[in-house]
Amino acid sequence: MKKWKIALLGLGTVGSGVVTILQTHGERIRKQSGAELEVVGALVRNPAKPRKVQIGRDVLTTDIQTIWEREPDIVIDVMGGLDPTLGYIEEAISRKCHVVSANKEMLAAYGPHLHRLADEQNVSLLYEASVGGGIPILNALSQLLHANRITHVYGILNGTTNYILTKMEEENLAYEEVLARAQELGFAEADPTADVEGYDAFNKIRIIGHLCFGGKTQPLASEREGIISVTSEEIELYGKLGYRVKLLAVAERQGNSYSLRVGPTLVPHSHQLAGVKDEYNAVFVTGDIVGDLLFTGKGAGALPTGSAVVEDVLQVVSGRTFALEQEEVGTQTVVHEEAEASEAIAAFFTLPRRETDSAKIRLLSFLSSEAGFLHAVDTLEAGDASYIAAILSGADVQVLQAFAKHVNAVFHLRAVLDDRLAHAFREADVTLPI
Repeated sequence: MKKWKIALLGLGTVGSGVVTILQTHGERIRKQSGAELEVVGALVRNPAKPRKVQIGRDVLTTDIQTIWEREPDIVIDVMGGLDPTLGYIEEAISRKCHVVSANKEMLAAYGPHLHRLADEQNVSLLYEASVGGGIPILNALSQLLHANRITHVYGILNGTTNYILTKMEEENLAYEEVLARAQELGFAEADPTADVEGYDAFNKIRIIGHLCFGGKTQPLASEREGIISVTSEEIELYGKLGYRVKLLAVAERQGNSYSLRVGPTLVPHSHQLAGVKDEYNAVFVTGDIVGDLLFTGKGAGALPTGSAVVEDVLQVVSGRTFALEQEEVGTQTVVHEEAEASEAIAAFFTLPRRETDSAKIRLLSFLSSEAGFLHAVDTLEAGDASYIAAILSGADVQVLQAFAKHVNAVFHLRAVLDDRLAHAFREADVTLPI
């Protein structure tokens, strides 16, 4: 039985989860893989720090050179960040170490670069834990890429924001209240910027974009918006219209390139993503052969993420790696202009009470006759403001923004995930104002 020497870069929450799994499931791993895994080193800041796992003090070190002297076969990166982690991973690959990483920031920025280095050294590079925690989405995509061309990936990739939006809806609480609770429960960091402003989800969808559409192609468009502008009034109004607000991450083939987007999105109550609540993640994948697939599960935590790391280690033992899409993105892709023209959007307006009722009437009249094809609209009076939510097709966003400014309304635009609206728009055969 071959022994594989493992070095951990970091021994925090995820690193501790990895060690726990190797200790509690060691016998099963040996039987399933025919390999013995031994942790020979762990790079830490403070070896004397109390830890949640039992690990020999002789394994711990603060010196990266000690890690290299122990000649690991596999280096596991659970440190996070770019500096000094990127340099450590480049060094590991140059030493012909296989690499398993949970570092979404590094892989989003330097994934294609690291793939090139790994290919040159003929070593594996796997990073399932960087995207969906315990959800095996990247391994599934890597397998699908053998025959399928992935055309569309979208889903909920951040558990913190999904928890916040769930509680805002279910308990009718303000964003700030739920964020404070999430921080108390450990679902949100003390500095929640990466989560609530969409950076975390964007890094994850960017990694997916590299894997599905290749590392050489740059995205045609990239958009990122978090949830800090979402209000309980907005959630309530769209709920009345049959929609739930979710922070969705989307990667989609478009012509000769692809697009990436992260932002608050309206999801119909009937859609499977609408039922994904609290800290759970879910991802839809569309392949040109297999069609639609759904993956769901917990997207964070010591054991779910540690499980993804260990499974990647076993993939290394089996001789597998992730490979970026090699085909040119736009080879057989057709963009349907009609679908773009009929794309639905959601417009949310906040009118201060100091404005007269005439402003509200003018806005409703504009939405029903001049803004585009109106699918639905509703209003709410709460506190010192009036709120109007509308779902439109064929709308000119600049015109909407201009009219909102004209009536002194605060305006927020949301994407809508609902194919039924495009069909309704086309069947109505509406001629929009020029």
